[in-house]
Amino acid sequence: MLDIFAELSDGDGFLQLEDPANPFAGGLNLVAQPKGKPVQRLSSMSGGEKSLTALSFIFALQRYRPSPFYAFDEVDMFLDGANVERLSKMIRKQANQAQFLVVSLRRPMIEAADRMIGVTQARGAYTQVLGINLKTSA
Repeated sequence: MLDIFAELSDGDGFLQLEDPANPFAGGLNLVAQPKGKPVQRLSSMSGGEKSLTALSFIFALQRYRPSPFYAFDEVDMFLDGANVERLSKMIRKQANQAQFLVVSLRRPMIEAADRMIGVTQARGAYTQVLGINLKTSA
């Protein structure tokens, strides 16, 4: 998880057993230190820091025991532009091993996608669905 957290947040993060002598008797703690900040508990982090920490854990799990697909619903909502770009690059890299379905309104995430499905409210009381293939083959 350390390398994934460093890539996403430019900080340090790792997993720590509550009871190393008896690992099955205790839990597992996520220890995260965003760049330029002290080590923090998840409860005292900002929304963006919490998102990056949780996503780092998910990507670490993916590398250990991959799933065929992942669905993320606005996981970039609390992130600033630079972190959305980092996250979109990580998803792009991890997409070599699994399919990602990402709901996002953020430009860097949309630009990194292979395909986009837009849902808008058309005139009247119905919605309109539009699919766009963003990556063309040469």
